[in-house]
Amino acid sequence: RMPVYTLFIINKAGSLIYHKNFSPKARKISSNECLYMASVFHGLYLNASSLSPIKKKESFGDIRQGIETLKTQSFRLECLRTLTGVKFIVTGDPDATYLRHLLNEIYVMYTDYVLKDPFYVIEMPIRLKGFDEKLLTQVTEISQKGDMKSPRH
Repeated sequence: RMPVYTLFIINKAGSLIYHKNFSPKARKISSNECLYMASVFHGLYLNASSLSPIKKKESFGDIRQGIETLKTQSFRLECLRTLTGVKFIVTGDPDATYLRHLLNEIYVMYTDYVLKDPFYVIEMPIRLKGFDEKLLTQVTEISQKGDMKSPRH
């Protein structure tokens, strides 16, 4: 059983730059559907952030937050927006409360394997074998522990 279903990475313009399914529970979707879903989520995120009455304090100023967590009976969605506007979205089992922590770890992997790659062009699709391998290892390791509440036990 794989409690982490899918990862999407969306650039600041709302374009999908990475997509990976980890679980057979994840619905099989075409490339066009992935692009469409990324655009729709980007728009929803922007609308939610413009409606938000609360600004999140950051070291670089106030940032209005959009959708961070969405929980349904069949899945949980967590979104991490970086200061540069890149959004990391992961879906998983509704009881997988550690997804926020997993997003932070994925962001570190992104900076280590993607942004430090001299051949990667910012805002373009991510096609790096080292990133794919590390990501799969990390997600599999967490899933095998079977603890939906904490990734470190």
